[in-house]
Amino acid sequence: MEKISNPTPPWKGPQKIAFRFVFIFFLLFIAFLDWSVNPILSYLYYYGPLSAVLDSVISWIGQDLFQIPYTLISPYDGEHNDRTYVYLLYFTMVVAAVIGAVIWSFLDRKRQSYNVAYYWLSTIIRYYLAFTMFLFALEKFFKMQFPDLGYYTLTERVGDMSPMHLAWAFFGYSYGYNIFMGMAECAALLLLFRRTTTIGAILTMGALANVIAVNYSYDVHAKMYPTALFIMALFLFLRDALRIAQFFLSGKAVALPAIKAPAFQKKWMKTSKTVLKCLVIACFLIFQVSDYMGYKQSTEERIQAKSEYSGLYDIESFVVNEDTLSHEHPLRWRQLIIGDRLLEAVRFKGDSVAFIRVPVAKKEVIVYGNPTDLSEKMQRVYNEKGMTDDTWMKMDSILKARQKISSFNFEIPDSVTLKLKGKIKNDSVHITAKKRRIDLNDFRLLKRRFHWINEASYFY
Repeated sequence: MEKISNPTPPWKGPQKIAFRFVFIFFLLFIAFLDWSVNPILSYLYYYGPLSAVLDSVISWIGQDLFQIPYTLISPYDGEHNDRTYVYLLYFTMVVAAVIGAVIWSFLDRKRQSYNVAYYWLSTIIRYYLAFTMFLFALEKFFKMQFPDLGYYTLTERVGDMSPMHLAWAFFGYSYGYNIFMGMAECAALLLLFRRTTTIGAILTMGALANVIAVNYSYDVHAKMYPTALFIMALFLFLRDALRIAQFFLSGKAVALPAIKAPAFQKKWMKTSKTVLKCLVIACFLIFQVSDYMGYKQSTEERIQAKSEYSGLYDIESFVVNEDTLSHEHPLRWRQLIIGDRLLEAVRFKGDSVAFIRVPVAKKEVIVYGNPTDLSEKMQRVYNEKGMTDDTWMKMDSILKARQKISSFNFEIPDSVTLKLKGKIKNDSVHITAKKRRIDLNDFRLLKRRFHWINEASYFY
């Protein structure tokens, strides 16, 4: 294999320093913060030493260096929450990239350019962004990220919705708009080819700019993650930024040369490279589509298994230790929602809610309460027992044994009555609920569909 030819002049000092920094930071970001896209890194995180090493480093930085008093919640597969842990990880990666760039600059100060390193870094980022954005697109195509509107959303007052819930309701209403968003995110697949990298970067930045605007404006839990992806796409675009500006501003003819790739002298090596690339792309795309098809099917099966119990239940009586609580009591349940695609929950007085899980086979309702509190309780269990599949499978029983959650068994005497019996802490609780007869298609929001002709704005 020959070295890449260097038709460009030597890089300037600040340019080389900046490249060394982003080279280290981007690789750390992909390896330590978004390992879920790569099955190998995901395996190392859950079953190898990666999670233990990261947890120990971040715990030391958070508790000893910054004196953070609360539990640091580790990231989970597919989540991109802006947790304290994640911000500390960003801090760690920036510090490591700065130190690494300084050492690299000292040891390699005579090098004139990094054309070869740029090729490999840009290749890694191109494939990473393409596969990541394709995963986001699949979320829209299979309508997993923004599910159809259900009992919880349709019976929630707009004024009681969080900004994020309002955004999810907006996106969940229209499958057509989900397809549109997914197609925009699929444009990142152009990054898989060097000749279409620039147009792919531009379209990817456009798609990510919309994600950033929504996440920042509606307080969505992932703000830094799409920002980092946007910076990666910007890094790919900067190579041709001046040429693009000349094209639009000067009227001169402009060419966008492809990134120079390593040259192979032997034919079998060229063929092997092409075959390997096709296999990597095909395997990832096929396996991811297959996984989402299976996930979609399993979700539908879970929803179908609850169809007998699904619906909104009004609480008629709430008895604690033989004492019937009044409707004004803050601990009394007001409504119970089972079988919703987005959220199963208990509503209390006002706008407060508790989140639940309903294992139908056991005829059980498990009440988790505040999701932040639940994440902290789960993290403490993981800290003690390790982040393993076995710990995850036993999480409900562990938390119930520690009285960190409430568990109820239920029975259905007739088609509209639900009776629950269980405990909240040490208090015995008996609940009777009546199912409200609701046809989701009777809501104005779902009845009013697309119309070509509108004599007046249907704004009511």
